[in-house]
Formats: sequence, C-alpha cells, structure tokens
Amino acid sequence: MAGRFFPLTMWLALLCCLQVNPVVSRDAAAGADGVVWTAIIPDAFPRYVYTWRMSPNGSYREDGRDAASGRPIQATLSGHWSLDGARMMLRQEGYPFVFDGVVVSDTYAGTLYLNDRSFSRFCAAKGEKPPERCGSGAGVAMMQGRK
Repeated sequence: MAGRFFPLTMWLALLCCLQVNPVVSRDAAAGADGVVWTAIIPDAFPRYVYTWRMSPNGSYREDGRDAASGRPIQATLSGHWSLDGARMMLRQEGYPFVFDGVVVSDTYAGTLYLNDRSFSRFCAAKGEKPPERCGSGAGVAMMQGRK
C-alpha cells in the first residue's frame, strides 16, 4: 500500500527541496463563487469528515459529520484561509487549529497544527466527496517548515 503513495510523496518532497512552487490562484483554490473542499483527518479524528466552504474573500465555513451515519458532530465553525503559491493555510476562529498544506490540482494535503504543534496529517479533495485515505508519509507542511 505504501508504494501507491510513493510517487506523490516524492513529487511533493522535490517541490520542497527544489523550492519550486506551482502557482495556484485564489480563484483556483476558492473559485469565483466559492469552492467546497471535503477533508479527512485520519490521525486525530478518523471517524469524521469535514466540509470547508471557501469564499473568494478569504473566509471559510466548516461543518463536520460522522462518516458512518452522516450525523453532524459540531456546530458550523468559521475561519480564514490564505494562499501563497501552492501553499494554503486555514485558520479557525476561536480555536487554535491551523491547516497548513499544499494544493496540487484538486487535492489539498498537509499537517493540522494545534497550538503550533503538529497534531495530525490531513487531506482534502475538491467537491463533496472526501478522499478515501491520506498518504502515510510525513505531512507536506512538516517537510516545508512552517512560516
């Protein structure tokens, strides 16, 4: 199974080592009318699926649900997102969570931080369907180092 993720992991490692940053526009990350990203956080919250509704103004709203039952697990949270090249960060309002990762095509993957400490890896897919799994390698943001 680990072999299936090796090419993506190697490609992301090369991006970090070579200081190559694919250019991702704000419209590509959030769309002119907004975009939905659906995420899983396998190390910290393996039973849940999260939906981020991104607005082009840099805000987002997050809903979480139980993957098996579809029942909500939290009230809608909000936050702000920023984009620097391919690197996207989401910061929740009122909670010390920061999602720090890289957008490649229709995927977003990296490290979830809690109080500035690595808490879990995460991955997200554009649209309403969550990714089936996240790679098992080191988080993208951990390889890059946080700013």
